[in-house]
Amino acid sequence: MLAVAGVMTLAGCSKEHQCKCVTTDIEDDGNLKVFVLEGSVSCEDITEMAFEEHVSVEGGTTLRTVDVHKVNCRSYGD
Repeated sequence: MLAVAGVMTLAGCSKEHQCKCVTTDIEDDGNLKVFVLEGSVSCEDITEMAFEEHVSVEGGTTLRTVDVHKVNCRSYGD
């Protein structure tokens, strides 16, 4: 029974959770911003968000970061 409890505890720590974020450096656009995180990262650890777009370069593609903003996040559902 103790082994089962240990496995359940470890599985609970690794589950994903969702965070809802709002921009703080500009007026929030009202669009829902939800991030899915692994169990070891808290929502309060997220301080910045950005979008990335694919850009063609010689030999393939790369990502370019655009639209970077400061955010305030909390657990989704709170």
